[in-house]
Amino acid sequence: MSKKRILFIVNPISGHRDKKRFAESVDRELGGRGFACEIVFTERAGHAMELAAGAVGKYDVVAAVGGDGTLNEVACGLIGSDTVLAVIPCGSGNGLARHLRIPLNTRKALRMLAHGQVQRIDTCKVNERLFLSVAGIGLDAQTAYDFSQDPHRGFLTYAHYVASNYFHLRPPRVNIAFDGQGPRTCSPLLITFANSNQFGYNAVIAPHASLQDGLIDVCVLLRPPLPAIPAILSKLMRKRLDKSRYLTIHRSSHITLERPTDGVVNIDGEPVMMPATLDVRIIPQNLSILIP
Repeated sequence: MSKKRILFIVNPISGHRDKKRFAESVDRELGGRGFACEIVFTERAGHAMELAAGAVGKYDVVAAVGGDGTLNEVACGLIGSDTVLAVIPCGSGNGLARHLRIPLNTRKALRMLAHGQVQRIDTCKVNERLFLSVAGIGLDAQTAYDFSQDPHRGFLTYAHYVASNYFHLRPPRVNIAFDGQGPRTCSPLLITFANSNQFGYNAVIAPHASLQDGLIDVCVLLRPPLPAIPAILSKLMRKRLDKSRYLTIHRSSHITLERPTDGVVNIDGEPVMMPATLDVRIIPQNLSILIP
């Protein structure tokens, strides 16, 4: 019987963990189990996508070892193929891994490669830019930008920028339309397009989001007054933010959004400059992923 071929694409600078001994972990957990494993390290932005695209047809599984940004790049190279994506979460927030309940412990995540099952999931696009988990404008996008500029990682750094941007951001007036219906006007603190349920760190913005329903949960959060913040944060971490009067969730397969100017968009935790007009749509069941 032929061995299952696995390519590990490792982002050496994601998260806090040292990846120098990753090969030892692979050998410890998968050695002698009928796997043919190869490990490559990314060298620049976009390299993970190139490596993944080159792996299609040569490997059965391509494992993204890093955070949501690395996962996004690898998925871009695999979209529409039969090659299966695996997630070894080593980033900061690890939003998609948490949604899928993939172990955050590297050794346990590696064991999943031997015992997991393959599932087809939806992916999404903003102006032809792929995202798997969440995209958005406003507070989360500015926070993603600030976080990317800071050499310090982790939850406390992220929380610092969330708090700072709450006080300093001035929500723009935007027009948003769902599935071709007439546009609605609002001035939200953030708008999140959620394919999975969270930003990362178990901060759940869309408690009922599904990766297989063919719909995006569009979360429109109005700016809450300062005294309401503790309750908002509590609901966010307890998967109950949909109960807040400041949040409205629309479910749609195609969204168009007009904002006053070009600006930053959060794409799976990575800040990306995009035009004022955003076209957001879902592509059903076009990626195979390994889950527990």
